[in-house]
Amino acid sequence: MARLGGYWLRYVASVVLTTLSALIVFILLYPVLFAVLSSLIRGQMLVTDPIRAVEVGLSLEHYVKAVSDPRFVSATAMSLLVALTNIAFSLLVITPAAYAFSRFRFPGRDALLVAYLVMNQVGGGFGVAAVIALYVMLLKLNQAGLPVIGNPVVLAAIYTAGAVPFQTWMVKNYLDALPREIDESAFIDGASWRQIIFDVVLPASKPTMVVIALFAFMGAWGEFIIANFLRVETLAAYVYVTATGQTIFWSDFAARTILFALPIIAVYVFTQRYIGEAMRYGAGKL
Repeated sequence: MARLGGYWLRYVASVVLTTLSALIVFILLYPVLFAVLSSLIRGQMLVTDPIRAVEVGLSLEHYVKAVSDPRFVSATAMSLLVALTNIAFSLLVITPAAYAFSRFRFPGRDALLVAYLVMNQVGGGFGVAAVIALYVMLLKLNQAGLPVIGNPVVLAAIYTAGAVPFQTWMVKNYLDALPREIDESAFIDGASWRQIIFDVVLPASKPTMVVIALFAFMGAWGEFIIANFLRVETLAAYVYVTATGQTIFWSDFAARTILFALPIIAVYVFTQRYIGEAMRYGAGKL
């Protein structure tokens, strides 16, 4: 009887958890359904009733219009340039920094780690004030003759700077779990510090490197406030602008947002197996 009771308890728990999971997925996908229908409906309409969408008719005209728009194509190329540059900057800056925090003891190390942790947690009004201060500083630099405004490389550098605290903590905790014998063996064999970091440690830390690249890509792809400040028309900035005019073509806007979201979804799907491992060793210890 005890075994039978335990079986039914597990069965009921499984049914309840499955139902709850399905409900959560439905709640998350419900607004996406209307965005997709709005992007597929003929004419310009914000769909609020799926039956109405079927009555009017569905087509791919808004997607064709989006990918045929030179400004959309240019913004997409700019987003790819900024995102890839951000990935390169992040790997070049965060990996050595995390290695130094993980392997060396130096004056101010603990204080700097605490400062990184504080910067990870601080947001809200402080973040808005920081963006305003950043914009003023960039204007001053541009007035001084430095080509800051409209420069996608500067935009990528700003994104990298913003990601340094969290990702350095995450990668440091991951490197703490790697045996020091890996570094020592390479050092005995005559490897330089650059070779140890990028040829030995980096390949051994593939999951966390993938997560750095993923976060760098997502951060650069989805941000539009600083991009607007710098007058760099990324895809996020362009999609935002199309939703702030006096006349909004909702179906065109919905098609652009769906196309905008597809790269993030694809990247996340192909890298999710690395995310769990890296987060378990890294971000989970923050």
